[in-house]
Amino acid sequence: MRIRTTFFLAVAAMALTALLAACSDTPEGLNPKNVRVIVTSDTILSGMIASLTPSHRYRVAAVLPPGQCPGHYDVKLSDIEKMKKADLVVSFKGMPFMDKTGSGAAVRRLFLDTEGRNWMAPDSYVHGLNLLADRLSEYYPEDRNAIMSRKKAVIEEVRACADSVTRRIGQAGLTGAPIISSSMLKEPLEWLGFRVVGEYGRPEAISARQIVRLSKIGRENRIVFVADNLQSGPDAGEGIADSLGTPHVVLTNFPSERGYLATLEENVDTILAAAMWK
Repeated sequence: MRIRTTFFLAVAAMALTALLAACSDTPEGLNPKNVRVIVTSDTILSGMIASLTPSHRYRVAAVLPPGQCPGHYDVKLSDIEKMKKADLVVSFKGMPFMDKTGSGAAVRRLFLDTEGRNWMAPDSYVHGLNLLADRLSEYYPEDRNAIMSRKKAVIEEVRACADSVTRRIGQAGLTGAPIISSSMLKEPLEWLGFRVVGEYGRPEAISARQIVRLSKIGRENRIVFVADNLQSGPDAGEGIADSLGTPHVVLTNFPSERGYLATLEENVDTILAAAMWK
C-alpha cells in the first residue's frame, strides 16, 4: 500500500509540474534572467530596436508616449523605475525629459545624434537603422548576426512602404505641390515630394506678424494645405489655413502604437483626404 501511495504521489507531482510549465508565459527553454531590457526615450527608437532584436531575448519599451511633446513631458516615477531596471537606455541627444530620469550610474546609456535629420523621413529612418544595428552589435556581439539579418529585412520593408506612399502622392498630382508646415515636419514632407514654401516653430513662438507673413506667402504660392505637428501643437497653423481657406492637416512626428510603417501610411492618408476635400 505504501509503495502504491508513493507511486501515485510521484505521478501527481509530475503532472503538476507539466501543468505549471504549460501555463507559464515564459517560452520553453528561456531563462527570464537572459532577457535584455532596453528602454528608449521615444517610439522611434523603441520601434527600431524592437525590429532589430530577437523578440524572445529582448524587451523594449519607450518612455515618451507617441502623442506627447518631448519638451513638455513630465517624467513619472514609473518611468524612473523602468529605467533603473533596464540593461541599456537609448536616447536621442537633447531630450530634456531624459535628464530628469536619474537612471543611475549602473545603467548603460547610449546617446544618439540625429545629425540634424528627422528620422521619420524614410531615408533618415534607414540611416538610423544602420546606426543602431552597429551600436547594438557592439553592446551585444553574441546577437550580431541576428541583428544584421533583421536589419536587412526591415530596410527592405521600409523601402517598399516608402515607394508605395510616394507613388500615391504622385498619383494624386501632389508631387512638387507648395505647402506651409511646422518646421518639425519639413524633412518628412519634402521627402514625400512637397515644396515647403513657409515654416513655423512652436505655437508659443508664433507672432501675429509671422502669421500675416506666412499667410501672404501661402496666398502667393497657392499652397494646397498647412501641416501641423501633433506633438508640438496641433492648432499652431490653423489660423493660417483659415485665412487662406485651405485644408489644415495634423501629422505625427513619432510612430504610434501601431509602428513606424503604419504611421507613415496614416500620415499620407491624412494628407490625401485633405487634398481630395480641397
